[in-house]
Amino acid sequence: MSGVGPVLVGVDAGLTNITVTAFDDAGDELASASRATPTVEAARGRDEQEHDRLWDAVCETITAVLEHEAVPTDAIAGVGVAGHGHGLYGLDADGEPVCGIKSTDNRALDTFEEYPQTVRDSVVDRLGWTPFGADPLSLLVWLREHEPSTYDRLETVLFSKDVLTYRLTGERSTDPSEGSVFYGPSGEYDEQVFADLGIEAAFDALPPIDSSTGVCGTVTKTAAARTGLPAGTPVATGLHDVAACTLGAGVVEPGNGLQILGTWGQSVAVLASADDGDDGLPRRYLDGWLRYKGIRSGAACVEWFVENCGSDWRREADERGVSPYVVYEEAVTDVPPGSDGLLFHPFLKGSTDNPNSTGGFYGLQLEHTSAHMLRAIYEGIAVTQTSALESITPGLESVRLTGGGAQSEAWAQMFADISTLPVTIPTERETGALGAALCGGIAAGVYPDAETAVERTIGTAARYDPNPETETRYQTLTDTFAQVSEAMEQPWETLKTLGEKR
Repeated sequence: MSGVGPVLVGVDAGLTNITVTAFDDAGDELASASRATPTVEAARGRDEQEHDRLWDAVCETITAVLEHEAVPTDAIAGVGVAGHGHGLYGLDADGEPVCGIKSTDNRALDTFEEYPQTVRDSVVDRLGWTPFGADPLSLLVWLREHEPSTYDRLETVLFSKDVLTYRLTGERSTDPSEGSVFYGPSGEYDEQVFADLGIEAAFDALPPIDSSTGVCGTVTKTAAARTGLPAGTPVATGLHDVAACTLGAGVVEPGNGLQILGTWGQSVAVLASADDGDDGLPRRYLDGWLRYKGIRSGAACVEWFVENCGSDWRREADERGVSPYVVYEEAVTDVPPGSDGLLFHPFLKGSTDNPNSTGGFYGLQLEHTSAHMLRAIYEGIAVTQTSALESITPGLESVRLTGGGAQSEAWAQMFADISTLPVTIPTERETGALGAALCGGIAAGVYPDAETAVERTIGTAARYDPNPETETRYQTLTDTFAQVSEAMEQPWETLKTLGEKR
């Protein structure tokens, strides 16, 4: 037996990357590996995943971590898994894949709107959120209408992480953070919603719900042979990826918020009750709830801009022998708050409020430089995510910032200034994997509860306090951002029509 204490393995299977990290029981990272999430050729507007390819990539990533000399496999105490939410994954009666539809799929965008208003009102009232096309309810309706043979084969409805816990343990289940997408007023699966939508048969395919921090099964011999994990290791049911990031960032108390500044951006508020918030999507979270609202292109907007317009910065970085992000940071810092009157809408993949919305610079003049445009992008994303968090619930006490963008001091300060709240950065960067690993630790008895797990593993790497001198300027920017959004609603619709005619 190794002299190292309990080792916890967290698997974070996102839409873009799969990250597996091994931690000790103090939350210190022992080893980590990432692989690109497999992509599948699909028809336009569809975004699918093959169960086998996803499992192969996860096995490869776990193996890469466990081969590291800092990770004694005989000390592995528990495993947790997180994955992207929504979409629709399914198994047949023999456990074979039926469908794997990701949350970025567009095939069912108009499905819910085709129901009579009375049906829509009933469903929204019972669920507390509006089906939007890439959710499992809309996709189940779409399958019933367009692929009835696939719909009829569905024996078990799962989410992406549940596919992985099934491959690890042989058990079919989900957790409350995922299962609550189907909850009605009683706080349980709502059969009336399925009846309203005409998908009653699918109700019987819903999986049993196990606690996020409970044991859903143990690693099978087959899974052990594929991954290197010891057979019999407890596997936690795990969390939806937003909830896993929330736990891994140390946000567990109601009244606190999280901004995830990644390829997608997510604004998250932890609540005692789902009724404590108004906007966003409600999910069960540990002993309470959270609501979250996404921006489809967060840090992706920065990557798009610097890829197309940042060659001079990249050349300078090469000459200086530094990361391009050092040069980007300097460029942004040299421009004053408000970007000298330049505003950017970060809707390069539409928005959750208006799928017709598009990105755009407003107020652009000859005097503006690429540095102005880059800062405007940073500010536009910060305004969008801050406004989203405020729309969920006002009066939050503090905000955590995580994701790749949280490494930018200038960006973190913008979030503090625009929200007028202190912003803190957690010590661990891979918060999704850590949140999953903590679930595994609680399931294995390493920690008695989530609060203790957070206290023992997560600290604060940096804190940014709002600058009162920028408050008026950023409030004006926020108001103008909303005014331009409202004014662009009809032009966005027209531009969408023009794009469809190409």
